[in-house]
Amino acid sequence: MHTVRNGAGAIALIAVLLCGSGLTTTAAADSAGTVHFVRSADSAFDRFTSSPSPSEQAWLQAHMWRMTVWSPYFDSRTSWYPNGWVYDDAYAIYTGEPLASQHPEWILRDAQGNKLYIPWGCSGGSCPQYAADISNPAFRRYWIEDLVARAARGYRGVFIDDVNMNRQVANGQEELVAPIDSNTNQPMSDAAWRQYMAQFMRELRAALPNAEIVHNVIWFADEHAGTASPDIRSELASANFINLERGANDSGLTGGDGSWSLNSLLGYAEEVHALGKNVIMDGGASDEQGLAYNLAAYLLISNGGDAVSGGGQTPDNWWAGWSVNLGEANGPRYAWSNLLRRDFSGGMVLVNPPGAPTRTISLPAPMIDLAGASVQTVTLPAASGAVLRGNVAIAPLAGELPAAVATETVLETPAVRSRPASGGPGPNGGTNRTDGSPRNAGPAAGRAHRRSVRRRTRTRVHVAGRHRRGRARRSMVLTRVSGAVLHATRGTVAIEIDRRARSRWVAARTVRLSVNARGRFMRMVRLRTAVRYRLRATYSGATGYQPSRSAFRFVRLGGR
Repeated sequence: MHTVRNGAGAIALIAVLLCGSGLTTTAAADSAGTVHFVRSADSAFDRFTSSPSPSEQAWLQAHMWRMTVWSPYFDSRTSWYPNGWVYDDAYAIYTGEPLASQHPEWILRDAQGNKLYIPWGCSGGSCPQYAADISNPAFRRYWIEDLVARAARGYRGVFIDDVNMNRQVANGQEELVAPIDSNTNQPMSDAAWRQYMAQFMRELRAALPNAEIVHNVIWFADEHAGTASPDIRSELASANFINLERGANDSGLTGGDGSWSLNSLLGYAEEVHALGKNVIMDGGASDEQGLAYNLAAYLLISNGGDAVSGGGQTPDNWWAGWSVNLGEANGPRYAWSNLLRRDFSGGMVLVNPPGAPTRTISLPAPMIDLAGASVQTVTLPAASGAVLRGNVAIAPLAGELPAAVATETVLETPAVRSRPASGGPGPNGGTNRTDGSPRNAGPAAGRAHRRSVRRRTRTRVHVAGRHRRGRARRSMVLTRVSGAVLHATRGTVAIEIDRRARSRWVAARTVRLSVNARGRFMRMVRLRTAVRYRLRATYSGATGYQPSRSAFRFVRLGGR
């Protein structure tokens, strides 16, 4: 590691120097139909970057919109490729590095004083990376000074791995453990972890005010709170790009509108856009169907400043789909013929979500697919997409609208204790709920250390949480749940109702309501008193209307 030891003054000085380098300008947005390809230039890619000829350099500059790279290896190459993001991990202290012995106080520990790890690659009771104490100002200052110094060597920005807004700290068996908070000498809560990480990322942004900053995140953190969480919103505001690892290729994504659905992932991307930030659909597939699926999902939400990637892409193995440009978007994505669709000035994209039946669409006129063939029918299995060039004005089918009206779902705060439920206390209402992420989801970017370069893939598995029935019988009240889908006149809304139990949210029930001609929906539901609930409404869309989702509403019903 390369250290600057002059404190905040050094950070300020280097930040001034960066303002005079190539780091000061973030690329202006292109049309939404433009493909911005990014790649992790790990050790497997070294043969293309070690000593490229001028023509090979030109190819990389033209095809790699950005690359994640490692210092010091890439320091001498920024002269011909200035669009690199230099890599670092937000809280990794590598077990074999001098820093681990120089500053043992910077390593998180459990209540017995045992060192804790980032839960990846563990074997034999230890893991490659200790979990650093992000609550420690001295560690944060050291880490930021070191990264700022490396970024000043000609890099476009920085790629920060493991910006986890869920506390990911474990023992040597990869079992999650609450570390001792050095500020309170008590186990560190998830909420405290989020506050420390958000503060850490704000400090990094202050030190690199003009650099491009990428956060590799857990998009479903804090039980899918998204931008409804102030700390997550603060963390997102400190970045330029939010990396969505595996993108649409995550095998744990589902169809429909549930928490783990493709629609939820796309909705999260749109929440990021609403904060003025961009996303990277960091696809994990290398086969053509998987590449096309992730590209189509990217084009469903692209704002012209986003980026996309796919596996196995090199100058020797370059997929032609990355060269497509559909031009300007005619509007946002919308539901159409049981698919997701978005129209552009030069074509359209279609996506068949995971778990759906194979669908074959007959086009009224030929369009050009990614292979350059003229097609008049498109067959899409589940979890696949089509990117088509041509005149979309002739493409609408079965009376569907070529563009759908944008909607906004608003959930009103339920009234507290409307009146006692006539039926008396009912069942507890709790159900088993998957805790964690979709299969294979989670923050695990291309991880490399110049002395031990590796590509890591972290697997997170579903763990069904068991929740006991409350011992005390609580009163039930009829509670009014209502809201509106702005600009819509029909369709259905799913109200997710979660209750708080043992420091986590547990799914209680889902209520489906019809939207009336004024866009309104309402239902009286039975909820228990003295229980904290959160509610969210998801509008599934209808012909001519786009889907949308409300923010969470938090409610605690008073006792009788």
